[in-house]
Amino acid sequence: MARPRLPLGALGNISVTEYSKGSGRYRALAHYRRSNGTLGQIERTSKSAIKARMAVQAAFEKNGENNAAISPDMRMSRLADLFIEEKTQRRAPGTVQTYQNAIDAHIKPGLGELSIREAVSVQQLNDFITRIAKDNGHGAAKNCRSVLSGMMALAVRNGALERNPVREVERIEKPGKPGSKPIPPEKLGKFLHAIEHDERMIRSGYADVFRLMAGTGMRMGEQLGVTWDAIDFDKSMIHVVQQAKYLDGQGAVLQRFTKTHASRRSITVPKFVMDVLEERRKLDIPSELGLVFVNANGGVVDPNNVERALRERRDDLGFPGVTSHSLRKCVATMLDEAGMSARDVADYLGHSKPSMTQDVYMQRSRSTVESADKLQERLSGLS
Repeated sequence: MARPRLPLGALGNISVTEYSKGSGRYRALAHYRRSNGTLGQIERTSKSAIKARMAVQAAFEKNGENNAAISPDMRMSRLADLFIEEKTQRRAPGTVQTYQNAIDAHIKPGLGELSIREAVSVQQLNDFITRIAKDNGHGAAKNCRSVLSGMMALAVRNGALERNPVREVERIEKPGKPGSKPIPPEKLGKFLHAIEHDERMIRSGYADVFRLMAGTGMRMGEQLGVTWDAIDFDKSMIHVVQQAKYLDGQGAVLQRFTKTHASRRSITVPKFVMDVLEERRKLDIPSELGLVFVNANGGVVDPNNVERALRERRDDLGFPGVTSHSLRKCVATMLDEAGMSARDVADYLGHSKPSMTQDVYMQRSRSTVESADKLQERLSGLS
């Protein structure tokens, strides 16, 4: 029977021979099949057989052409690198950074030396994700599962696998306490009063951040990414088109896009919000980027700093456990209690839904006016 051909992009068996008995020099040789179907050869020498073998393997993995075609024999570490290369072209830097962190901290150390064909056991992958959840928490496990699914999907698209095994891995349920609870609408006035009279919040300028969030339900990054030219004072409208984001090695930056396509929106806001913005406009705080909220240097405010300030003060403010997301949920609750439909609330908050198509997004402005009116009714009674 004829020897089967090497798969495209695959490395063949590595043969190691000693130049002469007792010479202490070893030669490792292997053939590989290029993406165009032709054969190539890699040869390396070293003082030990194992080092010569490893040198051939390293040379093969370093050559991007050899690995252009994904095969079942490709190492998971290389597949992870190809996954990142693909996502860098299609995802926000913050998202790619999250993927890379999961790969560097967990996937490469735990699965990197396995070939794709060796890493397809659902039980094996399930055990790996479960260990991550136990040792590093729900968030780390969720990120690893997402990255692994994307890696295996890439392998499927390139013919290295017939199915994505991660789809059958049990989803990790978050243990313990549920997500942040909304501030009850009847306690919103008390919360804002506490924020507005807290020395740290006033000094940092964060008090106005939370005042605006109480009337817009915007995400923290969206709120800190608002520029003056995105506000229409005549129509009481804010255009949500970008966000503040912290990136490793760069600090807080302004990303010229939103979290999701559905997050990009224009919302009519209550008079309560416009009054706060008018107050801030009179302060005439310098900002080269034209931001409504700036840090001490006139740059982008790090969302993590605002969240941290709230965590450190919330007990003394009388609202233990509250987060910025609690305000977002409070806005949703107030709109729901005012009789707004789930679709109208989603439009106002910029929620993504699979059922929403482009034509739905274009009709949002019709419902946000009513949403603003309902919020103003609730906010106008706050002291």
